[in-house]
Amino acid sequence: MVLELAEPGTFLALLSDGDRDAVLRLGGQRRFARGERLMHDGDPGDHILILLAGHVKASIVDSRGHEMVLSFRGPGDVLGELTFASGDPRSSNVTAIEPVVARAVAASEFRAFLERQASAALTLIHVISRRFRAANSARVQFGDLDTVGRVAARLIELSERYGDQTDSGIQIRLPVTQDDLGSWTASSRAGVANALRTMRELGWIQTERRRITVLDPDAVRQRASLRSASGPADP
Repeated sequence: MVLELAEPGTFLALLSDGDRDAVLRLGGQRRFARGERLMHDGDPGDHILILLAGHVKASIVDSRGHEMVLSFRGPGDVLGELTFASGDPRSSNVTAIEPVVARAVAASEFRAFLERQASAALTLIHVISRRFRAANSARVQFGDLDTVGRVAARLIELSERYGDQTDSGIQIRLPVTQDDLGSWTASSRAGVANALRTMRELGWIQTERRRITVLDPDAVRQRASLRSASGPADP
């Protein structure tokens, strides 16, 4: 069942059957309500979490007190993987955006597991390196996109990672709010609302409460690749 729930490309999904069974015997199970913090910026990295159900967002608070969303994670992902080895403080907050079930494993126990299972350690390295490549790629891509382009790029990413094909289009099952999209695209809430309205009026997307369906993925993808002649703008 865990293998079926683990999203493609996540730590659990990429592990061998033996490594997956072994890591899921570690630690204990925990549940978190929507809006609950799983990890806090500045806390010691004394444990990791392996997501079994539900989605979370990782974020930081900038010097002005504004939240900046770094990424979204779902079933099969591991959290706290950058600090467990050294015990350094957490560098971000992790918040449940829907009810979450996770496996909590002490840092020392997880480290011992990776020392025994070299294949699992290599899988973790692969996952971490891919995350850094994706983050660097997004920074380059966003460099000269306007707000509509940045939102379009994130919608394509969400539809590819969390999209379900329906009769009308690709429905993004991740319950992302406009505030989340704004924090994730370095845009104001008003800018995101205008961008969504523009794409909705063009017939590219359909929006409902905490639900977005991409009706014309090709048009949204093309808009995400357009560069702004005057540099980034935030309506």
